[in-house]
Amino acid sequence: MRRYEETHPWLVFKPDLDLGAETWMQLGEIHSKCEHVAGVPLIPAIQEHFNQVFLSKGAHATTRIEGNTLSEEAVRKRIQNELKLPPSQEYLGQEVDNVLEAYGMIMSDVAVGKSLELTPGRILELNRIICKDLDNLADDAIPGQLRTHGVSVANYIGAPAEDCEYLINRLCEWLKQLEADAPAGFEFQVSVVSAILAHLYLAWIHPFGDGNGRTARMVEFQLLAKARMPDVSAHLLSDHYNRTRTRYLSVLDRASKVQPYDTKPFIRYALQGLLDGLREQVDMIKAQQMAVTWENFIHEKFHHETSPAARRRRHLVLSLPVGEITTTADVRRLNPELAEEYAGHTQKMINRDLNALQDMGLVIRTRSGVQPAIEQMRAFLPLRAARSQPLARHMPKSPSTG
Repeated sequence: MRRYEETHPWLVFKPDLDLGAETWMQLGEIHSKCEHVAGVPLIPAIQEHFNQVFLSKGAHATTRIEGNTLSEEAVRKRIQNELKLPPSQEYLGQEVDNVLEAYGMIMSDVAVGKSLELTPGRILELNRIICKDLDNLADDAIPGQLRTHGVSVANYIGAPAEDCEYLINRLCEWLKQLEADAPAGFEFQVSVVSAILAHLYLAWIHPFGDGNGRTARMVEFQLLAKARMPDVSAHLLSDHYNRTRTRYLSVLDRASKVQPYDTKPFIRYALQGLLDGLREQVDMIKAQQMAVTWENFIHEKFHHETSPAARRRRHLVLSLPVGEITTTADVRRLNPELAEEYAGHTQKMINRDLNALQDMGLVIRTRSGVQPAIEQMRAFLPLRAARSQPLARHMPKSPSTG
């Protein structure tokens, strides 16, 4: 009998996949939305922005949970090599750099088709990168090497040091078997659950002297990538844990404190956050597609209009921010190009242009100002019935025919 079986009885490597119909439906929606995100092309500039936003969120989240104080905006600047930190704060930037390097290694492997199967060596390599060149590591922590001493975080004590190598090997074998046993048609869903379980078990084992949380979340990211989840979506779990950090730590702690030791609450907590994040991503993509369709529609409306006034009006309507009301006085200040076009002209010219655009059905004018009439694009969407009202909890009885 190994020592961990006495000290850590929750490390049973027996997943309970009886998660309930609602959770399996969520997993189906997660799969569907991942396919949506992966299958919709965006114009290069928007795609690059999309990638930057979620890479920043992922790197910020996985370091912030461990105490890194850099903001998400600062992390984005670090990614773009625009963040200069004083020597006393450089370790914060190094922590972010290490996470970015680990992400980069995983996605490089994806790009060249290299196997992403989790191995003990891969877990050690991820920890080595995570902890590289940091001068604030815990005592006796050696990047990429299993600990030989006891560790604790908050009130949690890691598994016995003498069992760490065995437990890491057991974890990798167990996850491999989980995927092999997945029912046909449910491979993606089981892989997502396996990624969350890998995160949870690594947090329980705590095999390293430092960087365990970041390594666990990086392993989770790799397994989500292995499941063919888009990279921008694979960052969502770390972002969810950071947004709900208090609950994250509470659910994580409760899983090993309350008998019977149940992984399902942590799985459900993680999946709900992942699904919420995916819904937000799909909404962002829809908004970008709507904006592109609107721009094409405007160009089509002005296709045969070549006069200076027509070009100016086309520029004006495309400059109006979607979802906002712009006062007529602010129109000439929307961008430098419009300012130049209206330079030397009175407000009357702007009003004439806005009236012309209103007659074309391209803007909506109110007392407060003007906004683009982009809502008309919804007329080009497929027709479907309005959302029906929810059924009453207790339906009335049918009248008697007696």
